[in-house]
Amino acid sequence: MNDLTRSLENLGLPPFLQELSSVVIALLDENGHVLAANQGFLRMVQPPETAGGPWDVRSLFVNPRLEDVQSLGPYHGGALLLYRGILNVAHDDQPCRSLQGHIYRWQQGRLLVAAEYDVEGLEMLGATVMQLNEELAETQQQLLRANRELKRNEATIQELMHTDPLTGVGNRRRLDEALASAVERSWQYGDALCLLIADLDHFKEVNDRHSHAVGDEVLKRFAALLRDHCRQSDLVARFGGEEFVLLLPDAHLESAVACAERIRQRLESQPLAPQVGRVTASFGVAMLSRNEEGGDLLRRADQALYRSKKEGRNRVTQSIAPGQSAAPNTGCC
Repeated sequence: MNDLTRSLENLGLPPFLQELSSVVIALLDENGHVLAANQGFLRMVQPPETAGGPWDVRSLFVNPRLEDVQSLGPYHGGALLLYRGILNVAHDDQPCRSLQGHIYRWQQGRLLVAAEYDVEGLEMLGATVMQLNEELAETQQQLLRANRELKRNEATIQELMHTDPLTGVGNRRRLDEALASAVERSWQYGDALCLLIADLDHFKEVNDRHSHAVGDEVLKRFAALLRDHCRQSDLVARFGGEEFVLLLPDAHLESAVACAERIRQRLESQPLAPQVGRVTASFGVAMLSRNEEGGDLLRRADQALYRSKKEGRNRVTQSIAPGQSAAPNTGCC
């Protein structure tokens, strides 16, 4: 078996068709070069001695010409069949001969030519080609389904990578990425941007007195409370331990302070867990100033939180940068 007939094995054609001399089979590239052929085709036209690889056989096809066949649409709505009928072929000085043939559109713009010395063999080839087409279509569907599943898995993994596993809000990675993006947008469009840090007061006593399981439940309910007081465009993230951050794009300092005060009052008035009783939180709020980095904004909000803790907890403190106006009735630093 030579290299040309061996290549037909890769198409999935039965071995008997490769050796069959009563049926002409050839795979041609888009330029009419022979890529693979069975013994029947090689009996009809031998490759030139100078051919070290595929050779051009366009001149072999007198009517129809290969160029004309390539421009045809699928035959009678078929998926692969382009031409079915008489193939007039002439090789070198030999007289023109007429064969009953099929020409199929193959992958990558190639053509599969099959002509008969034996009608039964040609029909068997046609059935094989159509079966291959059905198998190819099913394989493509399987690949599409696998690709969709892979994308869903990737989205799930990305979500897990950016989510705090205990509370379900964003984690530090999510916060860092969202803060960098929000700061860049604020620089570009001049939008206001505020950041709020909330820290549960005396949280260690909750764990020590009621167990870490109860402490975890308090953290989850506090995260839910923060989400309830946020807009869809805001981000809630667990900063670490009992500290949480609210990133508030397109919000000015006064509205951010008001948001922190509503959360503080709600937390003070209704216990997060009945067995724990009253739990309070301290807050630090800051608004991005001109040319300020995200890390600077986070640091100022943290300093304001520290001021709230130092002055007795359960309060809101705002950090005022040069050129900013403070919200009324709220401590400043």
